Amino acid sequence: MKLTLRLLLAFALVAVFAAGTTAWLGYRAASTQFEHVMMGQGQGPAWHSSNAQGMAQMMGTPRGRQVLEELQGSSALSSAVAVLVALAVGGYLAVRLVRPVRALTLATRRYGLGERDVHVPVEGRDELSELARTFNDMIGQLAAKEAREQRMVADIAHELRTPLTVIKGELEALEDGLMQPESATFRRLVEDVDVLERLVRDLRLLSLTDAGELRLEHQAFDLAELGQRALESFGPRASEKGLRLEGRLKPTPVTGDPERLRQALYNLLENALQHTLEAGTIRLETKLEPEASVIELSDDGPGIPPEHLKHIFERFYRVDVARGRASGGSGLGLAIVQAIVRAHGGSVEAANRPEGGAIFRLRLPRVR
Repeated sequence: MKLTLRLLLAFALVAVFAAGTTAWLGYRAASTQFEHVMMGQGQGPAWHSSNAQGMAQMMGTPRGRQVLEELQGSSALSSAVAVLVALAVGGYLAVRLVRPVRALTLATRRYGLGERDVHVPVEGRDELSELARTFNDMIGQLAAKEAREQRMVADIAHELRTPLTVIKGELEALEDGLMQPESATFRRLVEDVDVLERLVRDLRLLSLTDAGELRLEHQAFDLAELGQRALESFGPRASEKGLRLEGRLKPTPVTGDPERLRQALYNLLENALQHTLEAGTIRLETKLEPEASVIELSDDGPGIPPEHLKHIFERFYRVDVARGRASGGSGLGLAIVQAIVRAHGGSVEAANRPEGGAIFRLRLPRVR
């Protein structure tokens, strides 16, 4: 049975019960009043002494029967009017109540058929309006998620197509004799294959974190030691670019997967090397907070434009869209940092330093 019909029947039943009860009570009260009036019309003590007999005689007269019939008719008419009014008002309220539900049903069906710009009109501030508002928010979130996924697939295709095109072109040139099979040629091919391998490896890591299947080898270690090894590994590259690495490393115990966290830290250092200006400084600091073990990386680069801060950890997102794969990476580095840190139960944030440059702060649960 339709919800509208059920509501209408419910209103009708309530109206019938209320009108019937009211009519019965009204009839009883009117009958009593009628008896009092009839009794008050008696003449002398003799009439009062024979009250019951007098009442029976008066009720049996045509006038008495007419009054009672009028009372019954009035009660029935008032009951009928009450039922009709209840049906009219109930029908109006039922339609008003069910209309948002119908709109939600229609919008859901349209969305299921592929329409992505559906929305439900929101009127008022009651529970149904809140439901419609929540539905619209959910549709917006789903549309944004689909757009991100479509963009990610397009980015993956682009990232794979570029090295594959280069590899295919050089192999065809070797086959046609247009290029000599020299060691430099094979080295370039190996580098392009390495790019593909790294991209596939990064995508797999992200897919594992999305599925909650990233395996972590937890053990106790010191973030300061991890930071020191990272500075030593990146020292030669920083010197080549004219950059200076500084470490402010205090003992910072933590429990986690050192290899995964090393990967996250290396991605941050790689990002800092790309964006720090010549003669700039990259600083790595570890410290303890009341509830977290913290490692911070800051640089003297141009910083992150404020409008990009909330997107900086999205996959394939680049602040400088003009950067290619060779100069700007695949756009997965910071997304991997966030995925690894969250898998450890921590958080990562990016901000701009007041004196210039960017700062990335990783917080991991503190060892108790």
